[in-house]
Amino acid sequence: MTEAIISRIARPLFDRGISHAESKLAAVGLLTAWHEEPNILEARQLLHRFSKRLEPKSHFDGLDAAQGWLDDPGFSATHWEAMDQALRQLSTTSKSPIDWTAEFSASLVNDGRWQFGFNLPMAIARSIARVLDLPLSESCACIFPSAATLAWSLSGDREVTFVAGDQYVAIISALFARAACRTLRVDRRNPLDGSFMPAHVVDETPSSSPPPDRYDHVVSLPYFGLRVRDGAAKGALFEALQIERLAHRATKTFSTIIPDGLLFRENKHESMLRRRLIDEHATTVMSLPSGMFLPSTGISTSLLTIDRDEPGGAVRVINGRTMDSPTTGKMQEQFIVRHLESFRGLAPKDEDRVEIVERDELDAANFSLLPERYLRSENQVEVEAALKDRQQVSLDEVTSVERSKAPIQIRGEVEDPPLTAMEIAPGDIVDGRVTTPKRQLAFEKDQASALAKVTVERGDILVSIKGNIGIVGIADIDAMVAKLSNKPWIVSQSLAIVRLQDRDRFASPEVLNAILTAPWVREKLESMSGGSTVRTLPISALRSLTLPVPTADEIVMAQGALDQIESLRKQIAALSQNQADAQSALWHQLWHLAPEIGED
Repeated sequence: MTEAIISRIARPLFDRGISHAESKLAAVGLLTAWHEEPNILEARQLLHRFSKRLEPKSHFDGLDAAQGWLDDPGFSATHWEAMDQALRQLSTTSKSPIDWTAEFSASLVNDGRWQFGFNLPMAIARSIARVLDLPLSESCACIFPSAATLAWSLSGDREVTFVAGDQYVAIISALFARAACRTLRVDRRNPLDGSFMPAHVVDETPSSSPPPDRYDHVVSLPYFGLRVRDGAAKGALFEALQIERLAHRATKTFSTIIPDGLLFRENKHESMLRRRLIDEHATTVMSLPSGMFLPSTGISTSLLTIDRDEPGGAVRVINGRTMDSPTTGKMQEQFIVRHLESFRGLAPKDEDRVEIVERDELDAANFSLLPERYLRSENQVEVEAALKDRQQVSLDEVTSVERSKAPIQIRGEVEDPPLTAMEIAPGDIVDGRVTTPKRQLAFEKDQASALAKVTVERGDILVSIKGNIGIVGIADIDAMVAKLSNKPWIVSQSLAIVRLQDRDRFASPEVLNAILTAPWVREKLESMSGGSTVRTLPISALRSLTLPVPTADEIVMAQGALDQIESLRKQIAALSQNQADAQSALWHQLWHLAPEIGED
């Protein structure tokens, strides 16, 4: 693959002491100016003449920022020497047409990493543009620096406004749009307050106000994981705030790509935001494949689209994440592009990937908008059909489900700590049983009450709710012995304690554990979990899990089967020990060693 001209120019500039961002900006300025006047070989003169030809339409036009930078980039004499050398190198460049799209992509990347936050590779940006399928005749705006490649893709056949909210991105985009004769209008203002501060800085002063422009369609790619640091919105998650501040600027549709965490977290502000969106507008949520964003390919994201012309109530969810051929690296990008071809206009060819979720079901799920929660697999459909005429209860009707705050442990080595406990991790749950924990923690005496809240009792059922979702196991008599020995077993923050309260319907914790350890239960719990990087199962989702109520005859049958399973477990353990003993004896005989050598 031929290296981009921008990369070839920027590398020696960086080597001469110009920063990564400035070297890319300088390379863009040189290339776009040289393209118009290739005979000038003095960089300062070339940029100055180019600046005079720019005609910004306003002080917030990206070309206005470009003009200011071209007039005075603040370079030293050494830097200008490097610029002159780069310009001479340009003069030897082939006169063949320049691929402005490839050059634009190269200007945003440094050593394989995006310079200006998250971004979509150009091929995937084109695919997202086709997924959105916005009418050519209607106005469109793309918001935030991460939307640069999407704005460029959409501007190939329509007029697009790119509200960059970043000076460098605005200059680069405006200069390339001019060079490529694209109908891309670049606005360098902060889209949330109209200032010239970076887009992630929110000014809450009375004089601040966002740009007044309204568009038929607004598409945003916000910063991920940031919180507002100052002002009235201090502490607010940026991904949520930008929906509140930008959605009304679209007269027809507002679309945003956001991390999955915003779709299901149960804090009051975010759940109320989801409820308000659902009640006021027709909403569609499409989960997206992993690996779409550089540099953070592990972030799980979804496309949220609000149709302001349609009444709210139900939500349309689409599974766009599951791909037939998942892989990694460059091949992953190709598979994603091919996969997204099936979702043009948010209308997947496979109807099984779509579900309409009614308001009552959304309410019961605390307005979670995770598509996986509502799109049932074949196994789940079969299980639901089998239980259709059976008595069912939710888990919180028959148990208490708790995930108490973790006690504060003593950090570092302590010779004789006041309190100790063994912390159970999901890896300590094997075949539906809690085994002896491996990790010991130390605590001060003032943590005794906090320890008690996370201490496991005999008969408690533990469920993993973070990371590896849906591992289930019951604590047996060993948990009681540990507590009596002042070395209690406590749960990590990855686990919830499920404690049976209604023995009339489930007879014993062992019967309930037998129901919960069914593989389709884990599949169901996984479908109700989500997260941007680490999957998390909300406690409300675990509590809402629906279970069949066993009949008296089924309870008797289950107890007999559990006794048989326990007997088989002991036989297997004995056979495993016999196998280990026989293997050890063989080793000792072959090596002519006494049986006790190498044994405990």
